[in-house]
Amino acid sequence: MVPLCVTPSTIVLTFLKSLFNRPLNQDQFAEMVLTSLKRQWSGRTFVLDKEKFQINEPGGMMIYLRNIYMDYGQANPAERKQQLDRFVRGLAPTDIAPEEFDAVKERLLPVLRNLCGIDLLRIDAGDDKLLSETMSYRPLSDELGIVLAIDSELNIRQIGSDVLTQWGKTFDDVLQVAIDNLRHKAAPSFQEITHGLFVSQYGDYYDAPRMLVPELIWQLPVGARPVVMAPNRCCLLVCSADDANALSSMVDHARHMLFEESRPLNAEMFMLTDQGWNTWTPSGEPGQKLGRLQRELMANDYADQKQALDALHEKVEKDVFVASQSLIERKSDGQLISYAVLGNGVHTLLPKADLIFLVEEEGGEALMVTMADFLEIAGAFVKRLSYVMPRYEVVEFPDAGCLAALRERAISIDAVRV
Repeated sequence: MVPLCVTPSTIVLTFLKSLFNRPLNQDQFAEMVLTSLKRQWSGRTFVLDKEKFQINEPGGMMIYLRNIYMDYGQANPAERKQQLDRFVRGLAPTDIAPEEFDAVKERLLPVLRNLCGIDLLRIDAGDDKLLSETMSYRPLSDELGIVLAIDSELNIRQIGSDVLTQWGKTFDDVLQVAIDNLRHKAAPSFQEITHGLFVSQYGDYYDAPRMLVPELIWQLPVGARPVVMAPNRCCLLVCSADDANALSSMVDHARHMLFEESRPLNAEMFMLTDQGWNTWTPSGEPGQKLGRLQRELMANDYADQKQALDALHEKVEKDVFVASQSLIERKSDGQLISYAVLGNGVHTLLPKADLIFLVEEEGGEALMVTMADFLEIAGAFVKRLSYVMPRYEVVEFPDAGCLAALRERAISIDAVRV
């Protein structure tokens, strides 16, 4: 065996290579994107918001950097510059309106969107209308929606109701064209990563919406009850509803994609039947793991929503408390239970939670009830807001009569933690 010879020059070269290949931190990356944008469009003004990790343009464009930053960090160092250039060029303003339907119909494709994520954009813009009034989409669940898009070399342009009206087409008419285009876009490409669990391998950013092409699912050897998860737009997981080990592995893989990769979508599991897709939860350990994942992701999403609402209220000088959704672990089975706090005399926006803690006076003992009981008994004091992730506005604390009724259904914290 030839001995390995490591010279000082080799050490120096290795160090320099690792130094130059090291990804930029967030601030450095944001400054680099800002410089590229200013170079690309010298006549336009771009402003970096470091706190939100986004770049704003006075014309209304908001460029969120989180996803491209994660992609940049995970890319091959030799491909990072090309990837960034492509991203910046893809931000060029486009005008869909003049295009005729026949000119773009072969480039129409369906896209899955996280509706809670769209809420954040709407909050930033101060839009408090219902999502259905501002965007054309079809819900797959409360959190996941199908939108229509025109695919191009550099970007994906979402289609609104104004374009559908111009074309004289309904959403469903165009959706069928888009799904058919997706059906013929590439040959089936799935890989079995553990026994009974298949993951898409298309690599074209349209993996998740391929759940809308049912024959791709039925052809996999997963039996008569296939289930899927779409944790991000580049990943579609498929297995059998009757394979507990595969289901457990599916949740593990989805967890990694949702928390470690860019462009997270959804933590729901869907079962395919003759009537289409329906949300579904397995029993036993896979169901417990899925429930925990969904609770953790929802708590994160509510934290993002709170941050956006706090920034909006500060901007418009509105004095309102946006309550957090917090989690407690139940000792008996390790499941997570969510709760929020409502204080007396505090104008509050409550998140959806399992439990509500009502604090009548500072330092006093909290009254704990289920949110279902709270909404049933104190519903007159509550207004549901328009966001996809439910928020309930409470301007006045429940009166004595409501509190007396709530006390009859109160639960102790010890009962929750057991």
